[in-house]
Amino acid sequence: MVSFAVIEHVGSRAQQRAFVQELCRVGKQVYIATPNRWYPVEFHTILPLIHWLPARWFRRILRLLGHDFWAKEANLNLLTLSEFKQLFPPDLTLYYRPTRLLGWVSNLSLFAVRR
Repeated sequence: MVSFAVIEHVGSRAQQRAFVQELCRVGKQVYIATPNRWYPVEFHTILPLIHWLPARWFRRILRLLGHDFWAKEANLNLLTLSEFKQLFPPDLTLYYRPTRLLGWVSNLSLFAVRR
């Protein structure tokens, strides 16, 4: 199973976890990639740094700037590497592959296989 830049659009952490676990249930091997929350520019809005703020502040600023769609957790819920890893079942082996842009990790990729 392969998923590129989908998980950040699934909704809450619980919904993201359910999405990952379903992919892992169906597929013997799973590859998921997502934008890195710690990259300085948020790719959907092309706004710098505000996504580093607490989620409530980030969403409030997006609404003030007219980005109502992206301000909703159901439409955009960015992940750090540690949050991303926590979505996977513990019985899988995870392999991490960062994608860099201008020296920064722009995208997080995890490849999961059964032990």
